[in-house]
Amino acid sequence: MEDLEKRMSTETSAASPENDSADASAEDSGLHVVGVAASAGGLEALSQLVQHLPQSANAIYVIAQHMSPTHKSVLTSLLARETSLPVEELGRETDPVPGTIYITPPDTDVMLEGGKLRLRNPAGHPASPKPSADRLFKSIAQECGENCVGIVLSGTGSDGSYGVQAIRECGGITIAQDPSSAKYDGMPASAIETGCIDLTLTPGQIGDHFEKILTRPRDLALLRPETDEPSKLSELFGILLARTQVDFANYKENTLNRRIARRMTALGIEDYDGYVDYCRSNVDEVDALHRDLLISVTRFFRDPEQFRKLNEQLEKQLANSGPGPVRVWVAGCATGEEAYSIAILIAELLGGLHALTKTNVQIFATDIDQNAIEVARKGIYPISAAQDIPPQYLKEYFTVGENDISVRQELRNVTLFSQHNVFQDPPFINLNLVTIRNVLIYFNLALQERVLTRLHYSLASGGLLFLGTSETVGEMGIYFEARQGADKIFGKRRGISRELTVLPSTPGSSYLRSQSMRRSAAQTAADQAAQADLSLARAVAPNGVICTRNGDIIEILGDISVYSEIRAGMSTSLNVRMLIDPLRTEAASLIAVATRTEERRDGRWHKASLPNGNRVQLQAFPFFNHKGGELHCLLAINSKFEEEKELNFSEISDREQRDYVERMELEIRSTQEALQQTIEELQTANEELQSSNEELQSTNEEFQATNEELETSNEELQSTNEELLTVNEELQISSAERQALASELEAMLVSSPYAIALADQALIIRRLSRVAQEVFGIGELPPTGLHLSHCNLPNGFPALAPIANTVQRLQETRRIPVLSGSDYYTLILSPVLDMHQRLIGISITVSRFDNEPFNDVLRQISKVTRVGFWTQNLLSNDTYVSPEVHAILGWMTPQPA
Repeated sequence: MEDLEKRMSTETSAASPENDSADASAEDSGLHVVGVAASAGGLEALSQLVQHLPQSANAIYVIAQHMSPTHKSVLTSLLARETSLPVEELGRETDPVPGTIYITPPDTDVMLEGGKLRLRNPAGHPASPKPSADRLFKSIAQECGENCVGIVLSGTGSDGSYGVQAIRECGGITIAQDPSSAKYDGMPASAIETGCIDLTLTPGQIGDHFEKILTRPRDLALLRPETDEPSKLSELFGILLARTQVDFANYKENTLNRRIARRMTALGIEDYDGYVDYCRSNVDEVDALHRDLLISVTRFFRDPEQFRKLNEQLEKQLANSGPGPVRVWVAGCATGEEAYSIAILIAELLGGLHALTKTNVQIFATDIDQNAIEVARKGIYPISAAQDIPPQYLKEYFTVGENDISVRQELRNVTLFSQHNVFQDPPFINLNLVTIRNVLIYFNLALQERVLTRLHYSLASGGLLFLGTSETVGEMGIYFEARQGADKIFGKRRGISRELTVLPSTPGSSYLRSQSMRRSAAQTAADQAAQADLSLARAVAPNGVICTRNGDIIEILGDISVYSEIRAGMSTSLNVRMLIDPLRTEAASLIAVATRTEERRDGRWHKASLPNGNRVQLQAFPFFNHKGGELHCLLAINSKFEEEKELNFSEISDREQRDYVERMELEIRSTQEALQQTIEELQTANEELQSSNEELQSTNEEFQATNEELETSNEELQSTNEELLTVNEELQISSAERQALASELEAMLVSSPYAIALADQALIIRRLSRVAQEVFGIGELPPTGLHLSHCNLPNGFPALAPIANTVQRLQETRRIPVLSGSDYYTLILSPVLDMHQRLIGISITVSRFDNEPFNDVLRQISKVTRVGFWTQNLLSNDTYVSPEVHAILGWMTPQPA
């Protein structure tokens, strides 16, 4: 079990699908988990798939075939006949074995959890398919990351469409059956419409190329740039830019490499330069690559805990906001689920669906993928999407159908979808909320900062920025403040930081300058209040800085050049660590004490050689702006000239002595407070370490208990293994007996002097003797058999198929005399029954009469009757045969044909 979990582990999480530090070779050595979705018409597709699956692929196959919940499935036995790979039906909990095909029982769902395949009761809407392919795909995506594969085969409905998005998001491989080869194209067509399918192949092609599909997308050697050479992708970037007006140069290269490699695999192109040439002459492939590079993956209320925190922050913001509409921008909205989720949160805060109007709520949802935008505008999603929506929201904000759910018109009225490039097109302005979740992770650092700069410009004062679970503002943290208790929600720092400017990147960017002149009255008032805060800070500290709790400088007051220094090895970001040495060590402790106690704190006077004095001091003031938000600290820097003289207590007055002692006591108190702050931090850290130690001890005990359970399970497996060995021996004995019977039957047919053939109920000849091959005009019998109608019988023989159908229908033997040329035969067709007296086929025997006196009599009869009675009405029970012939047939013994 432990080894299996190690093989299935991956460096890529579901929230961060493209981990640049992942080691491709390590990933390729892991076990792949393949989920297969099928419904109506899926049995034929599954049979073709398993017939072509390779023996050596390091993978397990989990099949979620929609079946009736009231009937026992025979899918296991049917597929076992088509492949040499082991086929098993899943139990409540199964340890996956590489190279095994697992069948999900009816009326259950299967999930991969903790390295085990576990059966679960069906979830979601009662009309949802069972087993659910979406639920299976999501679980393998979460557990296996890049080592998962999702295959969608023939079926009706849309099951699997949501699941392939989860697999695509985590970097796995997604494959759909070519709709033209499917009996029912609903499921594969729905999966393809999501834009998250890597390959579209027939089931046979999937199996034939499966090993190549697993390994090739990880083989990026052709795409990796050589040292000191420009990236090979630059030429392809130029083609994409010319065709789509989208510049992919600042996307993470590993992400692009994987997508390009998969397109090459789908086309069967081995050489990267050849693929570039192909793109130059084929605009359809450029469009396909463009769609493949746009990872349009989302779902309703993704990361529910983050949405709960967002709801809390929106509630606070709406309570303190002035008049005017709530303006939201959902950048990178994909197919629209996240935009509608935020619309639902706002509707709940405003009082319900009836409170949504275009005048009080404006939601702009944008994406670069036009196909995804079209899906979002329709607002219709598969029924499986209902699993992500809380029941109370599903009932009020959606219309639930048999196979899909539809967003209510009120939500669609306040949500405007449009195609928009977040790093090229002009941004929206005066926004209360901007969400850009799981988009920044695909950009390099330079593009991330460029996009965040635009979003900072778009936000109104105090507006919120909502990021994904694997994203952060990074170096832009100086312009965004984290909300307490919500690590992925940031607010625009209000009133104390200069506004970032958005550099024009397209001709349309002049729009920004014109829009910036049209601020609302509420925004102007907010700016004036912010300016008042800043003026007050300058009055308190003519020279100083405003900084965060961590010491990041967000505003510089006056001229502090003489109090700062820049040395080699220092960070280029503005921080109090850039102050000169006497102040640098004291600043952190003063900030900590001032923000903790929310009171002013004065530092010591330090000796310094400065142009404006030989003494310097820091004063720390806790700083709140007029609308609250994160607590900051105002550091005032004071300097003065002071004559240096030796302190002689015998020569100074009592008042000077008292002043000196008070200063010393003040410095001691300040030092004690800083020391106390440090001690408290150390105590807090110690408590956290103790808590972590207790958790580790508890975890260790759980591991011990788990180990004991595994040992017990191991003993049970050993016992089960012994039982399986016994069953295997019995099966081997039965197999040997069957092989012996088959050999004896084959020997009898080879040595028989009679023409004997055996056909099944479909009139397909399965076995026949050597003599029968000559009589029926058959060479070697094909492995799939041969239909009776394809036999090349001698002249005079009747058609066998109609007679055989009558024999099967009546289950009676038919004896047909036949004259062929100058020879006479008896054709006998008899029903074949099994031990339970059930019809399983027919036997056909041809006997030739080789007796000269008998032949003379028959020739005389044929002259009299003109041979008519031999062939007339052969299928009728009242066929006329003369008494003379009956007498002859009674005493003459037929000879081998």
